[in-house]
Amino acid sequence: MLLQKTLHMSQSLDECQSRLASIHSYRRQFVMVTKATMTSSKTLDFSFRGPLGFKGRTVVAALESDAPDQFAFESWGGNIDLMGLVEFEEVRPDCTEVTLAVHYEIKNKLYAWLDRKFGFVDAFLTTELRSLRAHFEGIAAPVTERSAAYGMLEPVSA
Repeated sequence: MLLQKTLHMSQSLDECQSRLASIHSYRRQFVMVTKATMTSSKTLDFSFRGPLGFKGRTVVAALESDAPDQFAFESWGGNIDLMGLVEFEEVRPDCTEVTLAVHYEIKNKLYAWLDRKFGFVDAFLTTELRSLRAHFEGIAAPVTERSAAYGMLEPVSA
């Protein structure tokens, strides 16, 4: 599946790139990410949880790019394959447009079918980008609030 998301950040291009590159400073803002650990300067051990017990995990590596305003990545191992591109474009001073394009494939056939039907990876990505933007923009929005779209697919807690 291919997903593309765009968000606007109220920061200069350079500041936006440097802040987003340091995942250790905002990793705890992600709602459904269970692990995001830098294993080297260009790799990230990444895990997240989804509905119906799905737990995505992979190792994401940065790829070399000639364009200074682009960041490419791909993954290996785990139960989900990813490849993507993050592009930064300064719209005006102190406003940067960040575009994330991700192509992914869930290796488990059942979860791949469920994702095609219910779009839980799309919901995951949207939720995490909202949390990220709220963190950087200082928007007073609760980042621990879960999306109600898939409440029926979540385990019931007593």
